[in-house]
Amino acid sequence: MDASTNPRIIDLAELRTGDDFPCWAAVYCRGPEKPFVLSPAAMRWRENVFLSRPGECRGFWLERKKKLRCKLGDLFAQLLQHHHGDDYIAVFGNHPWQCLWYLEYQRRQQARGLFLLQSPLNRNIYRGLDWDSWFQLQQQLADHLEAINARGFKRDRFASRQAQMRRFIERGGIDMPFAMREADANSIQRRFGSWLGRVWQWSFTAHDDLQGFPWRAYTERAAPAVRRDLEYPVNQWSYIELLLREDLSRLSEQVSDDDCEHINRMDWQVTLFNDERITVELAFRHPYSLHRDRPGFAIALYQARYIFDELMRKLRARDSDLDLPASMPFTGWHLDIRERVTLSPRLWDLFASEAAELDYERVRTLQNKLPLAFESYRPAASFSPEQSFAARVPGEPPEHGRRRIVPEPPGEEFDCLAWSCGAADKPLFYSPAAQPIDNPDRLQKIFLERSSEQWWRDGQALQAMRDYYILKDRDGRSIWAYRTLDGDWFKQGEYH
Repeated sequence: MDASTNPRIIDLAELRTGDDFPCWAAVYCRGPEKPFVLSPAAMRWRENVFLSRPGECRGFWLERKKKLRCKLGDLFAQLLQHHHGDDYIAVFGNHPWQCLWYLEYQRRQQARGLFLLQSPLNRNIYRGLDWDSWFQLQQQLADHLEAINARGFKRDRFASRQAQMRRFIERGGIDMPFAMREADANSIQRRFGSWLGRVWQWSFTAHDDLQGFPWRAYTERAAPAVRRDLEYPVNQWSYIELLLREDLSRLSEQVSDDDCEHINRMDWQVTLFNDERITVELAFRHPYSLHRDRPGFAIALYQARYIFDELMRKLRARDSDLDLPASMPFTGWHLDIRERVTLSPRLWDLFASEAAELDYERVRTLQNKLPLAFESYRPAASFSPEQSFAARVPGEPPEHGRRRIVPEPPGEEFDCLAWSCGAADKPLFYSPAAQPIDNPDRLQKIFLERSSEQWWRDGQALQAMRDYYILKDRDGRSIWAYRTLDGDWFKQGEYH
């Protein structure tokens, strides 16, 4: 089919390189407080204004964006509208100070809705923000610094430095902060004090780290928790599992009984028979719902089992010179929820069909049960075996150094039938680095296909041509191997 018969609109954002995921957000709303809508990491900045760090759930949001085939801004806007109605302002950016600064501007404009500082329009407006708004926001900063007794901060000295800087910009005729953005933060610090130097750095940084910003995590007054004191020591997982299941049931009763409440992290503080207390973390790769996992709580118990085995291994290695049991007995524990995130059911319903979502739910549940991330694969249109499939870790971005995989553009269908048929005889276990083997004269050979590498890149045509075979020995074991035109054999996979 001609490409012109199946046109696709290209978003200009797709043409930009780099990672534009907004790690911070500032949200203003007049309704009831819901600080954990975007992330389990939140901070109250002032009345009706919360800071949030969506970067804590970066993999989850990117997975949902791809699953729903929508823009990240549209996804966040739907969620914020569901929780706060239309009367909200949300600014997403690289640093919390930049989000707050732009939020105050939009409040003065009586605007509503979501603003991404990564977009060209909002970046241009941000560059035009005036000195008055920059200095006014610093009064709120001063309140926070006083509240946390920030080291070296004196309000009267800070006000004096601000007045000194105001006189400097008036004499220099500098219209707006962006006009002198090239000024070094260290120079600002030497001339106008350390805190104004930091504020200057926050205003124009492209990095997502706090850089000294006074972040204070918002915590609920009474976090859901359960405690168990055992009448006798227990060191067998089968018994611990039964008791933990009861405690998870008690814990779920303290959590809102709906689909909005999800958990990112729980702390499990165990007390050993020698009264030593050790705290371990039950962290979930995707937001986890106690409500959906009951009554068996299989996901949480899987994570607890991995942690139990690892803890026993470390304790045995640490106390190998002592005459202690193979498994340290527990005399009690304390289980509490440390990080929660509020996810609307619309996050699963939005733009998605029920049948497609069921498969994703199974994948997400399996990932939460496993201690490590796993990879998924799909066929790729290439005659080269090393490039005939694409691999990725669901819900996580490619790490540095991993082979770059170009994802399928949203809405573009890939006809993989022919390539799937060609891959029917390929092995399940594949090694990207082929291993040389001896000439398999005594093995049964089943010819599969002839393949060719891009020989024009290195000029080695004989090594580029490959004849692929299934090699079977007398015990029925099979390997996937190829022979080059000069007679060398290489093993590249196994069938079982």
